Amino acid sequence: MIVALIPVKELARGKRRLQPLLTAEERHLLSKTMLEDVLSVVATSLVFDRTFLITSDSEAVILGRQYEAGVITEVRQVRQSLSVDAAAASCRKMGAKTMLTLPLDVPLVTTDDVARIVEKGTASPGIVLVPSRDKLGTNAVLARPPDAIPYRFGYDSFLAHLREAEAIDLPCEILELPNLALDIDEIEDLRLCLARPGETRTHGLLHRLGIDRRLDVRQGA
Repeated sequence: MIVALIPVKELARGKRRLQPLLTAEERHLLSKTMLEDVLSVVATSLVFDRTFLITSDSEAVILGRQYEAGVITEVRQVRQSLSVDAAAASCRKMGAKTMLTLPLDVPLVTTDDVARIVEKGTASPGIVLVPSRDKLGTNAVLARPPDAIPYRFGYDSFLAHLREAEAIDLPCEILELPNLALDIDEIEDLRLCLARPGETRTHGLLHRLGIDRRLDVRQGA
């Protein structure tokens, strides 16, 4: 069984680095919209047997169920790594052989992207890492089995995940995917997202909010 996992912290409290440009309400809406983009891709992909959220957020639970995702409930997210570790253990107990972890803030991801990751990583035990555009973060991890390594999300997580695999001589593949390299954390990420062609819900929201015009003002245009 191949499962997709999306860890979700409180949607209303995320994306604080966007505060100079977006209000709290807009950041909340952006997080929810990006999650829906990712859920939509996973739900329409043909490579997953099941999809799970691990979250304490009631809005995320409702949205996930609309896309037929299961929910692993937590009281609150202490750290994303701990959440994914717990979910990996749960998924393995359910019979999952492979788990792909995706963040909610990669709205440009496509079904082709996830298919390429799964194809690269399901033949034998090991992990596949998809780095962020700065090569510091990890924007997707495929692990076979799901708990093959301890997860190390956060600053410089890409190198941390590599080291975890090396420590136990676990095969590790690196797959660079432009759509997944862009996670929306900084104001510059919004600019890069808008510069990419696409018809995602996130693109639509950013245009409705006039983010392109706000970015021009910030540049002094």
